[in-house]
Amino acid sequence: MKRACLFTLLLVCPLLSFAQVQPDDERLLRALEEQGIICKGLSYEEKQEALRIYLHRKATMKDKKQKDNDTTGQPSNLGDTKKTCISPE
Repeated sequence: MKRACLFTLLLVCPLLSFAQVQPDDERLLRALEEQGIICKGLSYEEKQEALRIYLHRKATMKDKKQKDNDTTGQPSNLGDTKKTCISPE
């Protein structure tokens, strides 16, 4: 009986990690605005689009960095990207 309970517990516990809450977009947007990554004064829809652009750029840069590291063995120089805030306009 104890083995069955232990097995059930071990089976259920990893599944609980999949039931976590999705990230809070509002907090993320606020933090990105404070850092100057997303422009201030945008409407809610514009902020959502700017967040989508930011996440797409971040994923693209990560993929590019990984490819550069795989082919050259040296990290790429990603610091030369422009430092302006993101606005969907």
